Amino acid sequence: MQFIYQSNWEINMSRISLLLVICLTFFLFFVSPVMAESEIGELNERINRLEKELKELKDILKQQQQTREEESARVEKLEQKVDKTSSNILSAFKFRPYGFIKLDASYDDSRAFPGNFILYVPNESVHNDDNEFNMTAKQTRLGMDIIAPDIYDWEAWGRVEIDFYGDGARHENKANVLLRHAFVNLQKGNFSILAGQTSDIISPLYPNTLNYTVGWAAGNIGYRHPQIRATYVYPFDESTKIISALAIARTTGTINEDLDIDNQNDGADAGFPTVQARLALATKLLTEKHSVFGISGHYGEEEIDWKVHPINPGRRQVRLKSWSLNGDFDLPITDKISVKGEAFVGYNLDDYFGGIFQGVDPITRQAIKTAGGWMQLACKQNDKLKYHLGFGIDDPRNSDLSYGMRSRNSFYFGNVVYNLIPPVDIGLEFSHWETEYKNRSTGTDNRIQTSVIYKW
Repeated sequence: MQFIYQSNWEINMSRISLLLVICLTFFLFFVSPVMAESEIGELNERINRLEKELKELKDILKQQQQTREEESARVEKLEQKVDKTSSNILSAFKFRPYGFIKLDASYDDSRAFPGNFILYVPNESVHNDDNEFNMTAKQTRLGMDIIAPDIYDWEAWGRVEIDFYGDGARHENKANVLLRHAFVNLQKGNFSILAGQTSDIISPLYPNTLNYTVGWAAGNIGYRHPQIRATYVYPFDESTKIISALAIARTTGTINEDLDIDNQNDGADAGFPTVQARLALATKLLTEKHSVFGISGHYGEEEIDWKVHPINPGRRQVRLKSWSLNGDFDLPITDKISVKGEAFVGYNLDDYFGGIFQGVDPITRQAIKTAGGWMQLACKQNDKLKYHLGFGIDDPRNSDLSYGMRSRNSFYFGNVVYNLIPPVDIGLEFSHWETEYKNRSTGTDNRIQTSVIYKW
């Protein structure tokens, strides 16, 4: 009996073992692949994440490498600039001399002021038709352009230019130096800055006369003043551009600088500078050369401490305005013929050679209004011959003038310039001048001038 029970127990155990084996086999067959797939998915996700991180790391390393290369190139470039600069920077500057030697000989059938050149004709009530002959080399001009080496962010160049009219027309054989230009110009792209003494922004053109003063006091205004100037050129296309310029300049001139005789320049006494501005359009119309049309103006003040009465030491302080509005044009008609000119209106313009050198009436102590302009036709026949024909007029308002003051100044001129050899020109010019005076006789002059010019 015990044996039978033991056998049944063993049989049952065998069945249970067999059942466990079957269950285990079933579990391994169906569940293991699911677990394996889950683990594989996790591994793939981890691999993808690692690959992404590795790619990001490579990008960072590449960017750092590029930055190092750029920094190295920049340092190398700076070192090259420093080497060039420190090695011999002076030898890298370019010096370009220019100028001319000019002898002028002139005959006037009446007295001309000042003589070597003409600004106006004195009243002929005393000296009528009093002819004169003058000869001078004072207009001889020396100049130097100084161009900086091309190793800076800005293009830089400077100019120094002189002639020998420093003492005006006195002491013919003892000429003094006159500083015409002394400035530096910095340019970057279409923008430039100028600092120094040079020609005014206003009314920038001039007639091509052999006479030294190119129509000053007879329709052409504008001189040379110390200034700081900013210029911007805006190109619309290859043939058209807008030129804008703004400057602050010293308020000073050549005459009437101290009307109150207090040993101080009246312009400096005002306490602030003159402002000048110009806007111009340059475009190709009839020829390949640009035609230019501009408008310009200025505003400044002078402070004058007028004496109230010769016995009374008191003074009456006034501020007199100086302003102008100007138009200019330069029009090439053909490759050989061109016409150009200017017109102006303004008050107190003696600092700019307007009003026939009269800015303030010393009797009424009021600023003088004046208007005028000039025009010229030029013809270049060939490489040897050039012709110029033109006129100018400066017409102060008569009601602003006291007895005997200059009330109108005009001139007409024509000249021919012949190129004898490339560096030598010979010129001949005829001009007719009329200067009217308020309630006094008119001064007239016919002037013949010849010039020999050796230029380089």
